Amino acid sequence: MTFSFRVANGDLVTTGSQLAIVYGTDKLKQDLTLWMTERYGIDRFHPNMGSNFQNYIGGIISYATQSIVYAEAMRVLDNYQRVQFAALKANPTIFSLDELLWNINAVNVGVGYDQVNVTCDVANAVQQPTRVGITAGA
Repeated sequence: MTFSFRVANGDLVTTGSQLAIVYGTDKLKQDLTLWMTERYGIDRFHPNMGSNFQNYIGGIISYATQSIVYAEAMRVLDNYQRVQFAALKANPTIFSLDELLWNINAVNVGVGYDQVNVTCDVANAVQQPTRVGITAGA
């Protein structure tokens, strides 16, 4: 089982004098949220991590814009799954089934002039559903 430090509103969360830890389904949800809210290419150690959702704020909104944002959400989810699969192949004992992205059940997109809303319904390897929602912009 892997774990991460718990993040809330961009800050690490403490529990007493220690950093809070997140694992299992909560880790999957936190990871996907962070991958979708981080700007694409900003992390020099993981250049393919992140999304371009911010690029679609303030422009002309059309059906094509919604399709592009949907495709971007799918790209982020696919990229996350590929990273997990590579790590799983390298060391299968480090993961629990709760933290593996197994299904992408639905991706819903809302685009406005000043914000982009993306909601992803996914399931882990034990088929526990999880919803991840992000808003980029105002």
